[in-house]
Amino acid sequence: MVSLPAQNLGRLFFPLFGIAVLTGALLGALSLALSMVPEDWSASPTPYLLMAAFVGAMVSLPPAIGAAAAVAIHGRKRLPSSGNRQAFAAALGAAVGAIVPVLAYISINSFEPNVITTVVTVTIFILVCSCIALVAFRGVLSIISKRQKQPAES
Repeated sequence: MVSLPAQNLGRLFFPLFGIAVLTGALLGALSLALSMVPEDWSASPTPYLLMAAFVGAMVSLPPAIGAAAAVAIHGRKRLPSSGNRQAFAAALGAAVGAIVPVLAYISINSFEPNVITTVVTVTIFILVCSCIALVAFRGVLSIISKRQKQPAES
């Protein structure tokens, strides 16, 4: 893995939340669209897709907050030695933050008799949140690093 320079969380905060909300909206709409594929598309799916995108964006906030909190805690005293450590802290924080929507999902599906489906869904959700946080954080760090290396044009 290429070593990236660490950055201050204040510089990363808004791009990461933007990525989280956009990814959540996209994955929410995609999951609804995939679940509707076998059904008849004669009814307009647009309101449902918009609602799924909104719900996906809202569900993405706790993992994003968890990632930001983990990076802030990790860099509390001084900036970490590398951006890779920050990215791994963000991934861990996103996994911990994903527990909030997971608990909501479990409480909604508490009467579902198939526990295996719930466990698989929850595990996949936590892993996806963690992987997206890792990739997004490394991507933002890479973009910032490239911008800092470019000479200022006069």
